Amino acid sequence: MVRYFLKFSYIGTHYRGMQKQSIENFVRDIDTVQGALEAALLNLLPKPLITPTLILSSRTDAGVHALCNTAHVELENRYNRLYNSSDVKRATNNYFKKCGHFIRLLDFIPVTNDFHARYRCKSRTYIYRFMIPKIPGEHRISVVEGMHSYFIRDHNFDINRVQNALQLFMGTRDFSTFSAKAITDRKIKYTRSLNAFTLEEVKPLMFFDPLSENFRYWHFTCKSRSFLYNQVRRMVGSLIALGLGKITEKDIMVMLQVPSHDNWDTRIQVIPSIGLHLVNVEYDTEELKRMTLDEQEWEPHSEEQKEKLELKE
Repeated sequence: MVRYFLKFSYIGTHYRGMQKQSIENFVRDIDTVQGALEAALLNLLPKPLITPTLILSSRTDAGVHALCNTAHVELENRYNRLYNSSDVKRATNNYFKKCGHFIRLLDFIPVTNDFHARYRCKSRTYIYRFMIPKIPGEHRISVVEGMHSYFIRDHNFDINRVQNALQLFMGTRDFSTFSAKAITDRKIKYTRSLNAFTLEEVKPLMFFDPLSENFRYWHFTCKSRSFLYNQVRRMVGSLIALGLGKITEKDIMVMLQVPSHDNWDTRIQVIPSIGLHLVNVEYDTEELKRMTLDEQEWEPHSEEQKEKLELKE
């Protein structure tokens, strides 16, 4: 049994979420990113002896995109050989292309059993992308931008007011108010520390599309070791409401100073997932290098044993 570290990307609007909904191994839940990845790995050659089960580092919501998410999985084949990274990436991405999946496997690395994709993670970085019209009433949005950017219709949106309020969220805080209620018996710690929370103007995704010239594009960038359920979307939603003049900085401070699920200001919309992108899941480079297995250290079966196993197949 060998553990493998995976990096992958996906367009979230095509899936019901990241995490597989069914806990039964015999059910292929290909409407989720995890289910589709596990189905792809099940088709590797040589065929895995056990059903692949991914351990996810970040369970993104339905509609959230990822430029790079990570997981680990344990695989075993009858030759006791490591799966070749290049072969697995080629075969898996061909499977995704053939089946019409919007997922791409970026890396596939054999690691030691003490590596854990979730617990070894140092930080996660999210970007929330939104767009504002330069001309009042403009609503002709580029198709590509419409899949990745939240559209704010008010061209008088107060960017400066939002930028000044970013510092309200910095530091170590109880983000209970900015987290959706989770149905679980597990005790949840709502204290989180933000490493960064910024807002900057960016370029259009399709600069050669004439429609892109009619809008300004912005990125919220948020970085932390971990986030609560809906935390980024609620923080961004409160700042969007601030920029639209629906609430004040004092309203945000009240939600932070009196943390409670019941203290959420109902004038604020929990921002849609369409503009949210998981950009990166970061690990200690030296630690990951130390935990990476060397393919040369693994001894395959002899040719005679290999022939016998092939006959059994």
